[in-house]
Amino acid sequence: MNSLRTHLWRLTLVASGVLLAVGGPMHPESDARDSLREELATMTADERWVPGHSIIVVSTLLLATGLWLAWRDRAWPERVQRTLGLAATAVSLYVVETVAHLAAASDSHALAHGEAAPVAFTHVGLSLVLYPLTGIAVAALALSFAKAQTGWRRGIVGLGMLAGTLHALSVPLTMVLPDVELSPVFAAAALSTALWSIGTGLVGAPARARAEKRDLVTVG
Repeated sequence: MNSLRTHLWRLTLVASGVLLAVGGPMHPESDARDSLREELATMTADERWVPGHSIIVVSTLLLATGLWLAWRDRAWPERVQRTLGLAATAVSLYVVETVAHLAAASDSHALAHGEAAPVAFTHVGLSLVLYPLTGIAVAALALSFAKAQTGWRRGIVGLGMLAGTLHALSVPLTMVLPDVELSPVFAAAALSTALWSIGTGLVGAPARARAEKRDLVTVG
């Protein structure tokens, strides 16, 4: 039981990454030639929207849970704790956006007929704030891990920084460059986030983090 508790954050991150790798590719592609309303109408009417986003909601919830478990257990070196807590908070807020993202399907008919679509545009508003916030938090967390990881494990750090950067830029770029097809940016953000989550869970905390924890127990 103690072993399961110790590694639960790792198992949760791996599960999150696997689900994101499954749900992410199910997202319907957009067409930069259409207006935002038209794109939303087309995508939310796609039969893949609900199952794909349902998986993404669960994946994001697991990611937030895994980060909070790692923070609670002080699995990483003490200097990472603050950044880890901030990232866990940001991802927890992002869960709200993923739920609104999923619920936007309820406005599919309204979007297609020019009617009020409060749920869909609430999702857009939340994404403008929470995508950059979450992306920056993940990139900062990955960067803080760089001081604790060594050798080939630093490749996972690079994945996290790439994932966070792409995630942070994806929605703002969509608004700034409405005529540019940015679906590949969203896809790359999802894939790199999935790989980072899986990699972080599989590699676990560096040995010296565990050593620090043993030292604290001995001193206490």
